[in-house]
Amino acid sequence: MSQDAIYKSFGRTVAARRKALVMTQSDLANKAGMSRASIASIESGRQNVLLHHVFGLAEALKLERVADLLPEKPKPEGGKMQISDESVTAIGKAQIENIVSQALSRRLGKTGS
Repeated sequence: MSQDAIYKSFGRTVAARRKALVMTQSDLANKAGMSRASIASIESGRQNVLLHHVFGLAEALKLERVADLLPEKPKPEGGKMQISDESVTAIGKAQIENIVSQALSRRLGKTGS
């Protein structure tokens, strides 16, 4: 998993948990001892997060385990696509996988690979 993907996944997790708790970015920033701009940057995956901030975010988001904020390590699946956005439904994931598979099939057919 690339560094960009790690921070984007972390940010999506923070945003999802914050929204589930019906908190604003300002609310979370105040509870975690950070600025609202930092929260916005973290949630968008643009900001690297220091370890002490991860602990502060976990506490502010009422998580028992800091690990609940961390992205899962990807498992090799022989090239099978994984959709990690938790807001996508199972039907949506299946539709996305189908579209990508069709596009790859057409591409591979054209290149002869």
